[in-house]
Parts: sequence; structure tokens; C-alpha cells
Amino acid sequence: MKVGDFVNAAYVRGGVAGIYHSGIIVDIEEVDDLFSEKYAIVETNTYVRVLANGDIMTFELEGDKIEVINESR
Repeated sequence: MKVGDFVNAAYVRGGVAGIYHSGIIVDIEEVDDLFSEKYAIVETNTYVRVLANGDIMTFELEGDKIEVINESR
């Protein structure tokens, strides 16, 4: 999965995928988020930004459903 790939993506809530959105990946970002301030635990999340229907939608790689339909070259 890389920038430029055509994907179908859906937000997952309660273990169930919602409406699928088709679009092009415009950005992939890894972010270190503070999980526990008390114990200084940091987790790394990967966010995939998809241009779908004229809007940039942000999906979480580990939590949401993202399927590559066509890879860019």
C-alpha cells in the first residue's frame, strides 16, 4: 500500500465495517501517540488519508478496513 493506490476503505466501529469509500491514497503518516502519561507508554499509529468524493478521509491502518483495488506504478 502506497500513495497513489486506488482503494476501498471503511471505518470500523464495534467490529463492523461501515460504508465503503473508493478513492486514491494521498498520504500515509506514522504518528507516535501517548497511550499512558503515567507510565510513559507510547504507541505508533499509521493513518492513511484517502481522497474520496472530493473529501480527504483519514483511516487508521490497524483499525479500519482498507482494500487495495489497483496499485499505482
